[in-house]
Amino acid sequence: MKYSIPKFWRRKEGYYQVVLTKCKECGKVAFFAYVRCPYCGSSNIELVKSSGRGVIEEYTVSYNRVEGGEEYLPKIIAVVKLSEGVRVVGELVDADPAEVKEGMAVEAVLRRFSSDDPHGLIYYGIKFVPAIRR
Repeated sequence: MKYSIPKFWRRKEGYYQVVLTKCKECGKVAFFAYVRCPYCGSSNIELVKSSGRGVIEEYTVSYNRVEGGEEYLPKIIAVVKLSEGVRVVGELVDADPAEVKEGMAVEAVLRRFSSDDPHGLIYYGIKFVPAIRR
């Protein structure tokens, strides 16, 4: 990735939590922090933090090898419908591919993505894990 540390630090809020855009005009919610509503174009919006909880609508299991990433195979990529109603695509971790199913409850967690080198910047981001039933 090779971001500068100051640039990465300034953008950390968007990397370390699921932020949604809620329009005060049309009432719709969109994934990503926008400055205007992607549906009606209004600038009368608010940024809201998602609960991070949702359900898997679709998923796929990838066995595609990437140099240096063999230990993370297989990868489960899922379309997650968040409790706020928006859909996001993300990696599901800490799950056996044979046990994953549509409708499965999941929640967003902060996990390591990669690093520049052994002594470089470590990148974290949002992934999903199976939700713990309480």
